[in-house]
Amino acid sequence: MNFRWPLTAALLPLLLAGLFVLVVEAQGLVRYDPTYFTATYAERYDTPGAVVRALERALQTDDRALLAELQGLRRPASFETGSSMIFVMLWERSDRYISYLYLDMQTYERYVHYVEQRGDRWVVAPPDAYYYLHSGRWLTVFTPVALVWWLLEMVVILMMLVFRLSARLRARLISW
Repeated sequence: MNFRWPLTAALLPLLLAGLFVLVVEAQGLVRYDPTYFTATYAERYDTPGAVVRALERALQTDDRALLAELQGLRRPASFETGSSMIFVMLWERSDRYISYLYLDMQTYERYVHYVEQRGDRWVVAPPDAYYYLHSGRWLTVFTPVALVWWLLEMVVILMMLVFRLSARLRARLISW
């Protein structure tokens, strides 16, 4: 049995994960706009609380310039905004990110926003591929998909072995 293609196929999830990491890290090199990382911004957003209060104001007033300033990105993400948006509480803290819960009091929709420290200041991190990679949440998708892939591959290899063994057995029985 030629095991070259099953071994190559077994590496496919790892190759795709490596490609994902490589692309996200390459994009991360030019992710942030240096104009938002001056001493003025570092002083203004020196704590997560300062960012959280400013984010609440930006969400309530739909201030796109302030939202861009809070993210510090070259291409800022857009967030749901509304005059009834309020900050509720700190939701979760991880090694790199602090999650805060905001609530739209008219629709009762909940929105989680992530804050991380970049250099000397804190920024709002949109839930994009960069966030999912660095928060580790991409593993909640990758791990089950990879396990199913490898399980399916094992079934295919076992079926190939069964078919080949049965073909040999038939050949012996017929040649008698």
